[in-house]
Amino acid sequence: MQPRVTAILVARNGAKHLERTLKALSLQTRKPDRVITVDCGSSDATAQMLAEFEPTQFIAADADLNFGQAISAALRVSTPPTHDRELLWLLAQDSAPEPSALEVLVDALEIAPSVAVAGPKVMEWIASEYIHNFGESMTPLGTTVALVESELDQGQHDGLSDVLAVSAGGMLVRHTVWEQLGGFDPALPTVDDSLDFCVRVRLAGYRVAVVPAARVASAGDGVAGPNQSSRGRLRRRRMRAERSAQLHRRLVYAPAGALVVHWLSLLPLAFIRSIGQLLRKEPGAVAGEFSAAFGAAFNGMRVGNARRSFAQTRTLGWDAISTLRVPSAEVRRRHSLKREASLFGLHGERPEIRFFAGGGAWTMLAAAVVGIVMMLPLLGADTLTGGGLLPLSPTLPELWASVGYGWRDLGLGFVGAADPFAAVVAVLGSIAFWSPSFALVLVYALAFPLAAVGAWMAATRLTDRGSLRALAATLWVLAPTFLIALADGRPAAILVHLLLPWLFFAWFAAARTWSASATAALLFAAVLACAPSLAPALLVVWALSVALATRRAMRFIGIPLPALALAIPLIADQGLRGTWLNLVADPGLPVPSGHAPTLHLLFGLPGTDGWADVLDRFAVVGLDPQTLVPILLAPLAVLALLALLLPGARLASGAWLVALLGFGTALAANQLVLAAIGAEPVRVWSGSGLSLYWLGLVGALVIGLRPLHRFALAPGVVAALTLAVVVLPLVASLHLGTAAVREGTGQTQPAFVAAEAQIDPRISTLQLTPQADGGLLATIERGAGAILNQQSTLSSTDQTLSAREKALAELAGNLASRSGLDTSADLTEFGIRFIVLQPAGDNVDAAATALRTETALDGNAALAPVGDTEFGRLWQFGETDAAASTPIPASAGGAFGLVTLLIALIVVGSAVLLSLPIGAGREAVRQANRDAIRRAARADAKQKSRRGRRAKDGASASDLDSGLDAPLGTDLEADLAIDREIGVGTGLESDDGVSDSIESASEPTTAKEHNAR
Repeated sequence: MQPRVTAILVARNGAKHLERTLKALSLQTRKPDRVITVDCGSSDATAQMLAEFEPTQFIAADADLNFGQAISAALRVSTPPTHDRELLWLLAQDSAPEPSALEVLVDALEIAPSVAVAGPKVMEWIASEYIHNFGESMTPLGTTVALVESELDQGQHDGLSDVLAVSAGGMLVRHTVWEQLGGFDPALPTVDDSLDFCVRVRLAGYRVAVVPAARVASAGDGVAGPNQSSRGRLRRRRMRAERSAQLHRRLVYAPAGALVVHWLSLLPLAFIRSIGQLLRKEPGAVAGEFSAAFGAAFNGMRVGNARRSFAQTRTLGWDAISTLRVPSAEVRRRHSLKREASLFGLHGERPEIRFFAGGGAWTMLAAAVVGIVMMLPLLGADTLTGGGLLPLSPTLPELWASVGYGWRDLGLGFVGAADPFAAVVAVLGSIAFWSPSFALVLVYALAFPLAAVGAWMAATRLTDRGSLRALAATLWVLAPTFLIALADGRPAAILVHLLLPWLFFAWFAAARTWSASATAALLFAAVLACAPSLAPALLVVWALSVALATRRAMRFIGIPLPALALAIPLIADQGLRGTWLNLVADPGLPVPSGHAPTLHLLFGLPGTDGWADVLDRFAVVGLDPQTLVPILLAPLAVLALLALLLPGARLASGAWLVALLGFGTALAANQLVLAAIGAEPVRVWSGSGLSLYWLGLVGALVIGLRPLHRFALAPGVVAALTLAVVVLPLVASLHLGTAAVREGTGQTQPAFVAAEAQIDPRISTLQLTPQADGGLLATIERGAGAILNQQSTLSSTDQTLSAREKALAELAGNLASRSGLDTSADLTEFGIRFIVLQPAGDNVDAAATALRTETALDGNAALAPVGDTEFGRLWQFGETDAAASTPIPASAGGAFGLVTLLIALIVVGSAVLLSLPIGAGREAVRQANRDAIRRAARADAKQKSRRGRRAKDGASASDLDSGLDAPLGTDLEADLAIDREIGVGTGLESDDGVSDSIESASEPTTAKEHNAR
C-alpha cells in the first residue's frame, strides 16, 4: 500500500511569509495526498490566501489556538488512520520546503519502519545557506539543546541520523503514532512541544531521525515554535516560555519519589537563576523566572494529566535515550565556540579602544608625573588632614556599619539616615582594607592619572584620534574646580570630578548594552552621593535620554534606581522635617566657602584663581588677574563655541546642553546656604556643578576640533597651554602653602584622649571653639574623634536645637564663665571626660572669648588641666573611670532601617551583577549569531539588487567597479523593499560582549566576508 500524506498548514497573521510557503508546497515533487489549512483568527490577508490555495479542507479556527491545538482541530475533520503508512506533515506559515523535501522525508520513513518521526534540515528564511535548526536534544538536567543552529551549511552534519527530537515545523510523523501518544502536550503551547513529543515517541519504542537531504526554510515567526524576534518584549516572552516548558517537563518526567523535592526547589531555584540572569545581562528574564516557577508550582492539573499520559505510553526506561542526551560539558563547549563565532567569525574583530597604541598610556604617565610634582609635600603620608578631610573608621565592620539607617554617633548622637556618601566612603575605604583611612591618600596620589584615564576613555566616545583624546585628558586634569577641590580638601568633590567622565563613557553605550546601563546606574548613584546638587541637571539628561531612546528606553529608565534606593532613608528623614531643600547639601565634613562672582563661575572657578595671592606674595604689580584670566581662557571658549558651527553641531549642542546644566547648577548652588559651623555659614559648593560644566566644554571642544583634521592640534595645544598658565598657582598650592591639605597624624583628638579611647571607644570630649562673633561653639566628640563616614547632613543642616542641645549650650556657657556654679553633675550627665579649648586664630573677638574661657576652666575645681596639645588646651574631668560612656541604643534603626537596607541591597546588588563584564548568556549569543546572519543577508540582497539595476540600465563595467549608485530615491525605495522582504532592520537588540560589537562594526565586514564566500 502506498503511503498517504496529509499536509497540515497552520497560519496566524502570516501573510508576509505565507506566499512563499504556499508556492513551495505547490512545487513539491511528491504532492501531499491531502492538504488541510488552518487559519487561527488572522486579521490580515492570511485567510484569503489559504482559501485561494484551494486546499482539501480549510478551517477558520479560534485565534487562541496554538500549533498543537490547530493540528488537533485539523485532524478532527480528517479520517482516522487505518495503517502505519498514513503520514502527517506539519507545516507553519513560515515553513517553506524545497521541492524534493516531502519526497525525501517519505522515503526515509518507508525504508525504516521503526522511524516514527522524521525531521528536515531547517534553514534560515533569508539566508538559505545557513542552518536554522537541525535536531534537538536535552542535557541530563532537562535543558533543551539545539544540536545544530546558525551555522553555514557545508554538509558537515549530513551524516547525522538518529536524534532525540526534531523541530515541529516540517516534521513528518506517522498518524498512528500521533494518535497513540495524543499529539503535543497542551501544557506546552509554543516551546518544547516537539521535543516532549519526540521524547515520548522514543520512550514508546520508536525512533526519531533527521533527513539532511530534506530542507525547509523557516523564519521563526512564532507559530511552530517560539518567536525568534530579538525585540525586547518578544524575547522576554520567549525566555519565560522556555523556562516554563523546562519546569513542566521536569515535573512530568520526575520519578514519584522526587516530585516533592522538585516542587519545593522551584522558588529557591528561581531566585538563584535570577542572579544568573543578571550576570548574563538579561534583567528582563528575572520576572519570567518567578512567573515560570509559580506557574509550575500551582498548575498541578496539567502536570497530573501529562504524567498519566506519559506513564500510559511509556514502554522503555530513561537509559534508552541516555546516549542521545548532550552532556553539560559539551553544552558549555558549544556555547564557547558559538560565542567566539559571534564575536569574530561572523562580523569581524571588535574595534579596540587602543589605550596603549593610541597614546592613552603616555597620557596617563604624563599626568602621573604632574601629580607627583604637585603632591610632593604629601609623599609618604599615611593620612591626610585639613579642609573636609577626616580619618575613616579603623575597621571594615565599623566602616560599613555607618551605612543606611541607624544610630549616628555624631555630637549627642541620634537615630537617623546616613548620607549615601557614606556608602561611597565605605567602598573606597574597603580598597585599603588594612587601613581604610589610607584610601584617601591613594585618592590624592592617583588623582591626576585617574582623571586623565577617565577623560581619555570618555573622549573615545567622541573621536578616534589619539591627539584629541590626550587633549581632552589634559584639559580635564587641569580643570580649576578639580585643582581647587584637591587644595581645599574636598573628597566628595574630587570623586565627582573623577567619576563624571566614566559616567559619560557608560551612559553613551547604555542604549546598546545592559552592562553599560548598569554601570551608568552605579556611577550615577556615586556621583549624586558625592554631589546631591547635581541631581536636577543629571535628571534632565536622564529624561532626555529616555525620551530619545524610544524602544530601548528601558535601559535608561532604571539608571536612577540605585541612587534612589540609597537615598530613601535620607529622603524620608528630611521629608518628615519638611526640609526638602536640605537634600542637596554637600555630604561629609562641612567646609566653608565664600560667594563666588558669576564671572568666576563662567571661567570654571568656584573660588579664587590663586593668581592674586601669588602676585601679592611676590609683590608683582601691573598685572590684574581679573583681566589676565579671561584672556588666557578665551581660546578654550572659542573652540568650544566653534563646535556649533562645524560638522557635528548636533552632538556639540548636546555637549553644550550638559555645560549649561552644569553652569546653572553652579549658579544655584552659589546662592544656597544650608549649613553652618557655629556663626560661619556653609554654602553648597558650586565646584561640583562646574565639573559638569567643564565636562560639557571639553566635549564641545573635542567635537569642534574633529573636522579640522590635521589643523586641530595647534589650537588645541594653545588652549591647553593657556589653561596651564591659569591654574599654575593651584598646581603649586601645596608648595606655596596656600592649600588647606597637609599630612595628618591619623588623630583628631589629643593623644591623651586617643589613648583613653583605646580603653573606652565611646568616651566623650567636649570641644569648645571660639567664634568670630564672640560666641562659643560647643560640640561633643566620641572616642578618638570625628570620622568622615559618620558625618551627616541631617546634623549639619539642622537649624533647630533639641532640649539636650540647649542643655549642652548652657553647660558650655557656665564652663566659660567664672560664676562659681558647680557643673560636675552636668558633666557627668553628658558623660564628658575631657574638655578641649581649640585655638582662636587671628580674630580679636574669638581670641577674647578663648582667653575668658581658658581662665574660667583653669579656675574650675572639678577640672584637672592636662596641658596644651596640637588640637588646643586640654582639661580632664575626674578620674579616667569616673564617668561612664553613653551606650548606643539597642533599638537603633528598627524595622525601617532593615527594610531600606534590604531595598538598597537588592537594587544596588542587581546593578552590580548586571555591570560585571562576564560576557553574554546563551540566549544572547544565539540571538547575536542570528542577527549577524540576517545583517549579512540584508547587505548581500541590497548589493545584488543594486548590481541588478545597474546591469539593467546598461551600466558599464567601470561604473560597477567604481561603485556608482543609482539615484538616491531609487536606492532608498529598493532598500526598504529588501528590508521588508527579509524582515530585518527592526527590533534588533544588542547584548553585552556580543551585540555591542555587532552594533559597532559588524555590517560592513559581514557583507564583505559573505560576498567573498
